[in-house]
Amino acid sequence: MEPGESWAYRGRGVDPLVEVRVVRQGTQKPARVLVRFVSDEFEGKEEWVPPGRLKVLWSQAAEFQAREERWARMSAAGPGWEDPREDAASEIFDEYVDTELATVNYRRGASITVKQPEALAALLGLRVEQLTDHPEAFTEDGTVVAPWPATELVARAVAKQNAEKILQRVQNEEKQARYAAIHGKHQWRGRRDDYISPEISEEVDREFSAPIRAVLRSWCGAENVERFDELIELRKEIKRVGDVAQNAINALRAHGHQALASQFESELGTPVEILRVDQPHR
Repeated sequence: MEPGESWAYRGRGVDPLVEVRVVRQGTQKPARVLVRFVSDEFEGKEEWVPPGRLKVLWSQAAEFQAREERWARMSAAGPGWEDPREDAASEIFDEYVDTELATVNYRRGASITVKQPEALAALLGLRVEQLTDHPEAFTEDGTVVAPWPATELVARAVAKQNAEKILQRVQNEEKQARYAAIHGKHQWRGRRDDYISPEISEEVDREFSAPIRAVLRSWCGAENVERFDELIELRKEIKRVGDVAQNAINALRAHGHQALASQFESELGTPVEILRVDQPHR
């Protein structure tokens, strides 16, 4: 910022840009710049202002404002502040989407920045146009920025590709939530162990976590959810059969039939202990 330069000044976030001319820079801290307001309505007003209020050179003000307007439209197209879909998308992107391909723009309408449209589309079985041709999409710094519908499209496609892992995680979290709703839970904050009551645990889960899990399940697709639920029931049946087999083998051993018990264990093919225990989480 040199004396004589014209800059676009904004006092508050909601204020329009106005032209000011740099008079000189201050020498004390915090940093300040003496500016003169150019428009006649300010009658030659001069003021010491923080440098951060000078956004861009005045010659670049129109471009700067157009960019702000593009991002404002992008933010308006996104889900609401407490919409669980944004949190669900964030979880999916953080866990499964390479940041070299795409990232979510948090607090900007959960829009998506796509760095490699062709690679991302090929990976997810989408058409490139589904990522780039939205009316509000634009290119910035060599990447495509697209609004929430494109973010959700990618999140759904990724969820279906990773359905079993996501549904297993959802199931694990639901188990933890049910346990906490009965027994409460402990939460470490630094060195302090805070106990959260069952009532508070249930309320927090109902208002915040459960809606996110519901979105994740729906994005995995009905067919994948049905297949996973069938798998869970199969695992329960395997465990039940394993328990029956172990009880029978234990009874044989208790009555002195060691050889027969060992024969049954061998004929099962899979060790009984594996049958008795829930399958490991994926």
